Amino acid sequence: MKTESISPEFDERILMPSGEEIVCPVYTMPLHEFRFYDYCKSCGLVSYLPLKKSWKHNNYTSKGKQYNYTRMVYRPMFPSYVFVKFTKESQQKLFASKSVNYILPVSDTPKFLEDVRTVRGVELAGLEQELEFNVGLVEGDRFVIESGAWAGVTGWLREKECFYLWTVEIEFVNQFVRAQIDPSKYKMRKVEE
Repeated sequence: MKTESISPEFDERILMPSGEEIVCPVYTMPLHEFRFYDYCKSCGLVSYLPLKKSWKHNNYTSKGKQYNYTRMVYRPMFPSYVFVKFTKESQQKLFASKSVNYILPVSDTPKFLEDVRTVRGVELAGLEQELEFNVGLVEGDRFVIESGAWAGVTGWLREKECFYLWTVEIEFVNQFVRAQIDPSKYKMRKVEE
C-alpha cells in the first residue's frame, strides 16, 4: 500500500487488553510497517501504527522541461514499529506475515499503555501543527548523560547493537571507559561539537 493513501487511524481497543490479551510493540522488517499494519487488519488483530506528517518532493522531466512538486504524506512516527494487541494463540499469525523481525516484551503493561496513549496525543498534535521529531543519537555522536548514576558525564556512541544495548565510550578524568548500557535507563542529550 502506498504511504500517500494512508491516514492516521486509532482503535481504542488497543488500550483495553482483556484476559489473555497482551499489547506489544512489534519490530518489522525495514519499510514493512504499512504492509504489516494492513495484514493485522485483514487478520482481525487490533493494531496501531503512529504516523507523522512528512513532505514528499518529486522532480521529473517531461518533453525536456523540469517539473517539481511537493505533497504532504504520512510516514511512520517510529520506523519499523507497530503496536499490536494479540493472544498467545494468535501470535503465530504475526510471524506468518513474513514482515515481523521480533516482538518486544513489555514488562510494565499499564505504563506501556499510558505511553501508547501519549503517542496518540502527539500524533493528534502533529496533525494540527508542525512537529519536529528527534531521531536520536547515531553512531559517532558525542553526548552528555543528564540523569541516573552517570549524570553530567560525556561520551561517544560507538555502536548500537540493538535498541536496548549500546556500546559507548564514557569520559572519566581524561580517560575513556568502553561500556555497554541500556539507553532507556538514561536521559542523554547530543552535544554539538
